[in-house]
Amino acid sequence: MLSAAYELPIERPDCKRLETRTNMFVMANLSFGGRSSRVKVRNMSSGGALIDGPVLPTAGTPCRLFREDVSIEADVVWATAGRIGVKFRNRARVDAWLPAGRRTQTDVDQSVVTAKAEHANAPHSHTIRPLAPTLLTNIDINSTADALAALAAELADDPAVVTRYMTKLQTLDVSVQMLRRLAELMQSIDRS
Repeated sequence: MLSAAYELPIERPDCKRLETRTNMFVMANLSFGGRSSRVKVRNMSSGGALIDGPVLPTAGTPCRLFREDVSIEADVVWATAGRIGVKFRNRARVDAWLPAGRRTQTDVDQSVVTAKAEHANAPHSHTIRPLAPTLLTNIDINSTADALAALAAELADDPAVVTRYMTKLQTLDVSVQMLRRLAELMQSIDRS
């Protein structure tokens, strides 16, 4: 299920990747047009990054991405609802953007495998009860997604939490993405 955290890249004629991206879940700030917005860096190469957040600039906008003691100037190459692709004006050192401990995606993937194995072998003493028999609405689903996203953002502000619980934060993030997709699906069904 965690593989859903990193969607396959959408082919964009305006954004040809020349290098492999390093997947990450890193909170940063993005400044543009006199504004600053808290964002998540999803993946990064030395030439660019995929960023998501609630307030983002449009394609063609110059910006600066910064986190702790590192920053880099960039230009927005493409923009969709809640996500942008940026091209850096200079080469970035990707390892400098990783959380404390500089864990790579390979480290994270191994942690996920270990956690899944531990979970599968752990005794489960609790019983799972079904949800109350009421209909969920798009508002319910989006409210839950917003609450989980706010929790993940708050936890990701603490470098010690990110270092220790990176895979758990990614699981929260995947849950938010899935809930938002479910809400979109329900909305498209309602329109039919």
